[in-house]
Amino acid sequence: MKVAVTCKHMQRDIEGYRDRIEAAGCELVLPDIPGQELDGDGLVAAMAGVNGCIAGDDKFTSDVMAQLPDLRAISKWGIGLDGIDRPDAAERGITVTNTPGMFNDEVAEMALGYLIAAVRGIVSTDRAVRAGGWVNPVGRSLAALPVTVVGLGNIGLELACKVKVLGMPVVGVDPGPAAREAAAASDIAVAELADALPGTSVLMITAPLNPATQGMIGAAELLAMPEGSFLVNVGRGPVVQGQAVVDALASGHLAGAALDVFETEPLPAADKLREFDNCILGTHNSSNTYEACHRTHAQSITNLFASLGIDE
Repeated sequence: MKVAVTCKHMQRDIEGYRDRIEAAGCELVLPDIPGQELDGDGLVAAMAGVNGCIAGDDKFTSDVMAQLPDLRAISKWGIGLDGIDRPDAAERGITVTNTPGMFNDEVAEMALGYLIAAVRGIVSTDRAVRAGGWVNPVGRSLAALPVTVVGLGNIGLELACKVKVLGMPVVGVDPGPAAREAAAASDIAVAELADALPGTSVLMITAPLNPATQGMIGAAELLAMPEGSFLVNVGRGPVVQGQAVVDALASGHLAGAALDVFETEPLPAADKLREFDNCILGTHNSSNTYEACHRTHAQSITNLFASLGIDE
């Protein structure tokens, strides 16, 4: 059995898992990953003869999978499955799994870090001091800022609960019955996005990427928030329209933004988001802690072996 690991986080730690994989009778393949992920011809070449893959954000499109006759299982490292054409995978008999619940706290913690850094001007102050200045930005008190969390899956619900503990009024947005039921059990109010935005000072995105969420936060949604609001996105970049954020920052309607994810990753050198000192830029890295990564490494292997019928 030939098994590839294309998740960069797992490749970094692979020596701690090599024995487990090889003891199960698998040949380990570690393709070079020059960017954020593999796609197109590069992914096809990396997957030649591979039976199972522990994948990062690689783009397993219908065209790619049509060229991978040996592929039987894709074990997604993490939650987001937007890069995998799941209906096509099912038709080809390729089992797709993911690892929900592995880093709820870690992403929620990072979102809180982004929130506090944005509303208190921490990053811009650091830059100014390093340049020889001594600035005293006027921030906002957290308890004065109503929050809307878009996406109440495991991470979004955890974030909403943490925000509530800080004394911030919070409402969640999610159409899913299970998400709404879980929110009610945690005493988190739920509203429609259009109803929540006019009273929202901080919009926090934890939603996955799917046809319903693609581009759901655009100019109209940002302008529906009060002037001087903040945006934090730790979900998926394409959920938010980048140009709308640029325009809202340029006009001053948004007082600040903190973005861990973008429509194009890595963020292009010419992207105008780079021009705003009040826009904190991340690297799609909210889940990347030692503890969370090793939990997810282990579960990804378990999922892959189960899909391939491998007994340990």
